[in-house]
Amino acid sequence: MLRRLTIRSFALIDAIDLEIDAGMTVLLGETGAGKSIIIDALAAALGERMSADSLRIGAKKAIVEATFDTSALPAVRALLVENDLLWDSEDLVLRRELSASGTSRCFVNDTPAQVATVRELASLLIDFHGQHDTHGLLNATRHRDVLDAFALTQEITAEMTRAWDLLTAAKARLADVSARARTADADRARLVFIHDEIAAIDPALDEDVQIAADLLRAESSEQVIVLASTVRDVLYAGDTSAYDLLQQAREALRNLLPFNTDLHSTLDDIEGALVTCKEAAATVAPMAEHEDFSPERLEELRQRQVLLQRLVRKYGSLDAAIQEQERTSAELDMLENLDAVVLDAEAQVSTSRTLADEVAKRIGKLRLKAAPALSASITAALAEMGMASASFHIQIDADELGPHGADRIEFTFTSNAGEPLRPLSKVASGGELSRVMLGIKRALAQHGRMGTMVFDEIDTGISGRVARTVGEVMTDLAREQQILCITHLAQIASLSDHFVKVTKSEADGSTTVTAESIEHEQALVEIARLLSGTEVTDVSISGAKELMRTPVQPRPRNRR
Repeated sequence: MLRRLTIRSFALIDAIDLEIDAGMTVLLGETGAGKSIIIDALAAALGERMSADSLRIGAKKAIVEATFDTSALPAVRALLVENDLLWDSEDLVLRRELSASGTSRCFVNDTPAQVATVRELASLLIDFHGQHDTHGLLNATRHRDVLDAFALTQEITAEMTRAWDLLTAAKARLADVSARARTADADRARLVFIHDEIAAIDPALDEDVQIAADLLRAESSEQVIVLASTVRDVLYAGDTSAYDLLQQAREALRNLLPFNTDLHSTLDDIEGALVTCKEAAATVAPMAEHEDFSPERLEELRQRQVLLQRLVRKYGSLDAAIQEQERTSAELDMLENLDAVVLDAEAQVSTSRTLADEVAKRIGKLRLKAAPALSASITAALAEMGMASASFHIQIDADELGPHGADRIEFTFTSNAGEPLRPLSKVASGGELSRVMLGIKRALAQHGRMGTMVFDEIDTGISGRVARTVGEVMTDLAREQQILCITHLAQIASLSDHFVKVTKSEADGSTTVTAESIEHEQALVEIARLLSGTEVTDVSISGAKELMRTPVQPRPRNRR
């Protein structure tokens, strides 16, 4: 359940702090007052896209923070644990920040989080229904989603996804090896050429580096011998080497120790220098010896270098050439056994398809079982909302196997007795679609509890008595589901449990949207304004009182 919404420097909003209670809360205000901006801000906190225009002019940062009570939503807490985002509170705090540079960041419980994670949490916390969402009912894909939300568990949905992914991967592998089979002869000739070219040279890893070093040493042998001999003799082997001089210094220091005991550390330094001097001379000494680089050996090294450089130019490095040789060898082995590989790929496709078909059949049975109950629930809701002769039916037909099973699902509808059922997209008006959508929302909410439902102008295409019955259904639903609603109809707004007044004002050349919770007496005036327009009259006040004190009787529910 949404408990608190805090908005700073978002669009036309400077600062808004709202406490949201259980039940139904309606946002009241004139057309254009900024009610939808508040809903947009809430959506931004829940991971929806934000543009640079969302930042209030002159502000450095926009912040939207939504606090939810998750005590009744174990799936949310499980997701928080999975992503290491749980903290010591039943509250979940989602925060979205937008900087002046246009970059935005998401936080979950004060921890930076990916937008995808926030959206996954949002799908469990809140359900948005905007004024244009009814058009989604014209899309058969949405029909499947609605039925599946009612009929299927997350486990079997995930099982179908995995089975389809396995089948897709198996079919892709079969297509690949089948294509390889068609070009096997040409591929074999190409691979043999590459493999044999590298194998003929038979390079060793880093061999080109070692040969370059050998050639450099051979071509500079006299200079190397002189320099190495100098280092060896100066350090250790010469008549007056550093080693000998250090030994003399060591003996002198030992004789000084009785006069200054602090010289022990200096003596240790001399001992270390002796060891270093001797080891350095030993390292260089082999280079002072004459190496036999015969003309034949030099030519052999040069020819080998030419061959290795050819591979380096072609493949980038000797390591890459060696890897290419190993790859072509594996490819040739595969081509030699290509018939067996194709048979294995075909078997994998058959096995994967059998698994996917089996899961799809189980899903189909669940859909067939659930469809009548969902249809009955929606039809009953339509009757409550003034469509006593309406009938809603879910048509399920066989379809090609896909990632969601093997069923084609379509909503059919008629608003008049004696008229045949037809596809919803062809017969329902805007007002009828709004009522069908509300019926769907109520059925799904009864089936699986959800934290908060947001209706942004659910009253599209309805008025009068029908609007009242729609409001009554929403009020009935609000007994179990928290509802946040924008409406321009007094018949619906008057039934709300709580009221928020949204106001747009201008001052010093700046426009600001504010919002605050109001009590029953103030709400009465706003309801009257919905009835009469801008000017509140005694008649509209009387009508508002009548609407607001008319009790709403709870309606029996058909539960699955």
